[in-house]
Amino acid sequence: MESIPETEYIIPDSALDDAVAVLISICEAFESSLFVSFIVSGFGQDNWPVDCRTDLATIIEQIPDILEKTRAGVFSFQLDFYEQGIERQLVFEEDKNLVRVTCISRTHWIPQPISVFMEKVAVSTMFEEIYSDFFDVSRVLCERLANNTLLNNWKK
Repeated sequence: MESIPETEYIIPDSALDDAVAVLISICEAFESSLFVSFIVSGFGQDNWPVDCRTDLATIIEQIPDILEKTRAGVFSFQLDFYEQGIERQLVFEEDKNLVRVTCISRTHWIPQPISVFMEKVAVSTMFEEIYSDFFDVSRVLCERLANNTLLNNWKK
């Protein structure tokens, strides 16, 4: 992957006052680059109306807590797409040896089906890959942001 000149994504350090601000800045760099796409599908819709700038930013901040649970063998948690326009929540619940994923819509959109089942390893792999891909790409597109000290405690 070819590196993009980082000067295009310089954000004043004074604007980066916590880890979430850094994550949001990385997502803005992804969106501006036009090289990164955030794609979500399922529950009857091939391409959810999501983007890097807003939706990936809301999701990526939830991933460390989810990883902490899945790494401990706990598969009951929620992933909230709370931004206006998408407004959906995925509820993960252990169901014997599988994980039931239920989609709850807070708009007129109705998921079909409402629930699906996944293997625990598939759930773990999905979140591990989102997390690692996020940092792999951020180190190429915006290395200074990816290495910001505010993310030290966030990276797990």
